[in-house]
Amino acid sequence: MSASNTIVGLGARTDHIATVPNLDLARLQLSPEETGVLSLVGRVERIDQVLSRSTLGEARTIAVLLALRAKGAIVPARVVPRNQPAPAVDAAMAEEVDLEPERKKEIIDLERALDGLDYFAVLGLRPGAPATEVKQAYYNASRRFHPDRYFGKNLGSFRARMERIFRKLTDAHNVLSQQDKRDAYLKANPALAQASAAASVPSPPPVASSPAPSAASYPATELTPIGLTPPPTPSPLRMARPAPPPTPAPPPVNDAESEARRAERQARLARHPYMAKNVRLTELVARGKAAVARGDWERAYQDFHQVQTMDPKNREVAMLLVEARRRHDEQRASVEVTRGRELEQHGDDVGALAAYRLAFSLDNQSAEAAFRSAKLGLQQGQDVGEVRVLAQRAVDLLPGRVEHQVLLGRVLMESGAKKQAKRVFEDAAKLDPDNAEAKAALKKLRWTF
Repeated sequence: MSASNTIVGLGARTDHIATVPNLDLARLQLSPEETGVLSLVGRVERIDQVLSRSTLGEARTIAVLLALRAKGAIVPARVVPRNQPAPAVDAAMAEEVDLEPERKKEIIDLERALDGLDYFAVLGLRPGAPATEVKQAYYNASRRFHPDRYFGKNLGSFRARMERIFRKLTDAHNVLSQQDKRDAYLKANPALAQASAAASVPSPPPVASSPAPSAASYPATELTPIGLTPPPTPSPLRMARPAPPPTPAPPPVNDAESEARRAERQARLARHPYMAKNVRLTELVARGKAAVARGDWERAYQDFHQVQTMDPKNREVAMLLVEARRRHDEQRASVEVTRGRELEQHGDDVGALAAYRLAFSLDNQSAEAAFRSAKLGLQQGQDVGEVRVLAQRAVDLLPGRVEHQVLLGRVLMESGAKKQAKRVFEDAAKLDPDNAEAKAALKKLRWTF
């Protein structure tokens, strides 16, 4: 497979891509462009067919497909020819992510059954389980289904599945661990209320027969004859009493032991889902800012994006994410320009043009990407109107480059705008009076109008 037929991040142009089943479009918050391209994919479609039917242009469509892939909306797909028996393959299980097959199946099965499970069942509890069991079950499930457990791994569409499962687990915990919400939930679900009541009825205790009291069971009393005064009882104050034993002194405080207990208690609190989330957010923000400081915009973008997913109301991170995304796209655009040059040096002008256009779609402030896209587009007979936009953009960004002016003049001549072409070639001649192409074009255009 030649490089010109391969799109980095998607695969070969003849490969298929598919929309992830049970996709939650509201959660993904797709842009209009992403929604339009996703509709072209449908259930499954070849990449080159999507590119040919899109009205955004190939470079922009590729950028949108890469964005959909990053959001987990589309995945690579394998299509079996109709003359061959199609194996029963679950598209979700076939997705290439950093999860073991058993773990993938557990997540898929639970996510698909989620709508039919009550709050007790989703936590794996019997109806009527007490709040203590609810809290323990929620803690155990959080360790298995919280997406942050797999930080740094490629989860693809499984991140959205785990987030949906974790939301249901959290809702179940919040309702069943608070008595007023629990009562309201059971009242709204009579079948669960009956099952809970049946599970909570205690067995009657066994009845034991009590023997009749005997005389020996009564306390002994001293009988005093009537009319006689009982002998006086010595006053406690007059009786000789032994001195009370001295109170033992409290054991000395072991500071090392107290510190160890305090550390263990703090570690236990840190493992709580809510505390763990705050700790995780703090770590991600700090790591993202460190990545910004060293210029690693890809790492910064990933960290800030994860923080925004976990805490959408964090305004500071939202601003940091915008800047990180811009700088990250600039870095990616620079990489694509370099790749385009290499392809151009090896004679692959088609692949080079695709790389340059992808670079410009990522960073429309790249004069080089605009210039090289226009130059190769003109050579390959691309739509002259689109080529003209790119050539004009290159001049607007760097008006002092004579080669940009000359290219724009050639494009204008190709489109029939000779008067505008003459003015552009005159500007080029002012920048470089000895430029042969500008002088020849002006000589040719001098008497044509």
